[in-house]
Amino acid sequence: MKLIWLIIVIFNLINFEGTHSNVNPNFLGEQLIFKMEYLNLSVATLNFQVCDADSNNYHLKVHARATRSASLMFKLDNVYETYFDKHNFLPFKVVKLIRQKNIQHELNFSLDHQKNKASLGDSISWSIPGDCFDYFSMLYFLRNQNLNPGDSLNFHLDSEYIISKVAVQVLPDQEFIKVPAGKFQSLKLTIKFTRVSQKSRPWRTDLLTNRLASPGSEITIWLSADENRLPLKIDYHQSKVKTQLILDSFSRGQQH
Repeated sequence: MKLIWLIIVIFNLINFEGTHSNVNPNFLGEQLIFKMEYLNLSVATLNFQVCDADSNNYHLKVHARATRSASLMFKLDNVYETYFDKHNFLPFKVVKLIRQKNIQHELNFSLDHQKNKASLGDSISWSIPGDCFDYFSMLYFLRNQNLNPGDSLNFHLDSEYIISKVAVQVLPDQEFIKVPAGKFQSLKLTIKFTRVSQKSRPWRTDLLTNRLASPGSEITIWLSADENRLPLKIDYHQSKVKTQLILDSFSRGQQH
């Protein structure tokens, strides 16, 4: 009986420490490669790379390209760049180079969280809440939080002129998950986007990020339950067709 009791205690300690581990990922130099699956087919790859914009800010670059087989059906060769604060993860500059079959242009956004204002170039501006992220800075903000099962978070997201309230819930149970990048104990997050702005976007934007954070949609994110908080898998529930991002490989970059 003493042996069984000891095993149970050790197991609970391991589980507790995995869940409540200190979270302070060093994103500098990190590279994440995802594959995007649609109808259980690999249709695109997304390459994330993080470098310094300066001593206080990160510069994230994401390159999304259609796979060779999928390129026969649609064109996707987009580059997304987000500049965000290393401490609060709020973005101040977003650049999108869109090269799709039906859209070929570059969008440059600036976000001023002191003035609660975002703008596209010099001609269009709109109001944003103070806690407003874009899709990619939101992902890194969540990774930096010391989340535990049962926790919840609320903030806002700017999907290019369209503002959504974001509700994050960490599900009670950890889940063991296997992806091409490895096997991990994970935290499972559900994220709901509720539109709060009423105006429609006055320009056309890219297919990828527009779909990932559309108001009224819901996604599930599995983060590794360790100090790196790797995004292992992201499921999208807006349509009946299963769409997901799966972590294919990663490298950690520079260490503290």
